[in-house]
Amino acid sequence: MNLLFRISISLCISPMLITTTGSQAQAADDSEEIKKLCMAGFNAAMSQARQIPPEGMGDFTCSCFAKELKGITYILQAQTICKELAVEKYGPFLKTQ
Repeated sequence: MNLLFRISISLCISPMLITTTGSQAQAADDSEEIKKLCMAGFNAAMSQARQIPPEGMGDFTCSCFAKELKGITYILQAQTICKELAVEKYGPFLKTQ
């Protein structure tokens, strides 16, 4: 269950994506871009760890991450929170390739 803690989800999010423009449409676009980048990092980390994530784990983790970034300034805090929640929910269902 601690596997996800050892998997580093590499996210290269430009500061532009994190800044708030005041526009709800822009914020929604930013959230979708963050989720896309997160999913790429999640899939790469799972592949590198030779793990097959259960259905929905990536979407859960990355939706959590995008949501947490709205209220938390630090990316690492959002990663930690969402990794813990994902392990709690999906950890027992991870499979090795």
